[in-house]
Amino acid sequence: MPLFEEAGFTRDIFLILSSGIAFYSILFCVIFFGHWFKDKYRKKLDLRLAWSVFFLGLSINSISFIISDFWLITDPFNTTFVSLGYIALMFAITGFFAAIEMILPYKTRHALTLIGIISTFMPLVIPRFLFEPLALFESILALIGIALFLRYTWRSTAGAVQKNVRWVVGGFVIGWLGFIGRSDTGYLLGVHIYTLGLIFLTFGILIFGYVLSTSPALDELDWQQQILELYVIQAGGLLMCHHQFVENPNIDQALTAAGIAGVQSLFQEITRSDTGLNIVSIGDYDILFAHGASFTCVLIAKKPYKILLEKVQEFTDKFQYEFGTVLKQFEGSLQEFHSADELIELIF
Repeated sequence: MPLFEEAGFTRDIFLILSSGIAFYSILFCVIFFGHWFKDKYRKKLDLRLAWSVFFLGLSINSISFIISDFWLITDPFNTTFVSLGYIALMFAITGFFAAIEMILPYKTRHALTLIGIISTFMPLVIPRFLFEPLALFESILALIGIALFLRYTWRSTAGAVQKNVRWVVGGFVIGWLGFIGRSDTGYLLGVHIYTLGLIFLTFGILIFGYVLSTSPALDELDWQQQILELYVIQAGGLLMCHHQFVENPNIDQALTAAGIAGVQSLFQEITRSDTGLNIVSIGDYDILFAHGASFTCVLIAKKPYKILLEKVQEFTDKFQYEFGTVLKQFEGSLQEFHSADELIELIF
């Protein structure tokens, strides 16, 4: 990394920007860890904990590089802190890999995370001049990971969640370009490139961390593992369509549909509401409702994710559009809705 021995305006600008990167990394690390720690249902394999690890590594990386670039500029301390900075960087990227592989359904067998773990300890055994190529290699892998993340989330999300995903990806790419500009390579290309790299990295971290921390729906990307059954029920209680995401042969679907319709009618009568139910929690399960013109779609899930409510509403709207004519003449034959399976597969 470049060394800044002499005081001056340029040195001060670099120090301010580098300190900003460290500050925001620490801030988001604390925010994500706090969200995870305060959750009474927290688990070790949790996205919030993985993001916290990512920002922890970034903060240590930035602090180590500040020390090695601005103060301890002679060996052996300079090499020690440069090594610590690169170890922390690999640690951060490994946290990112762990978060990505928790989300993605691809059969990567945690290969990215394993590569990240191995790379974290590489600076302890390889010559110093190989640190930068190793970091670049990890960054390219991270870019591949974000591409897979974008491909998956683009297909499996909708509405506001999809917009948030775009911002997350945009923030990561801006930060990635900033990292390249802030590297030795960026400094060799000129002070302006190095400064721009620091600015990009700062804004990339701000965008990436802010959107992640303020968008709980991004922690709902495992929604496909939460859904159990889908019912489409006519206003009178007749079952029109049923789909099991997790096979359960003990369910009497017609009786269940009639029971759900009865419960909904009862609560509408009690509350004198025309809109019907939205969410009902029963034990370990949640029942999510979306209402069409003459029918109700009901999704039984393990968790009442916001993204699932949007999915049920999206399915309801498309079901209404596709089967509007059939709905008016429905007399109880489920065969009339046999093509609904394609719609279910498309949305869920």
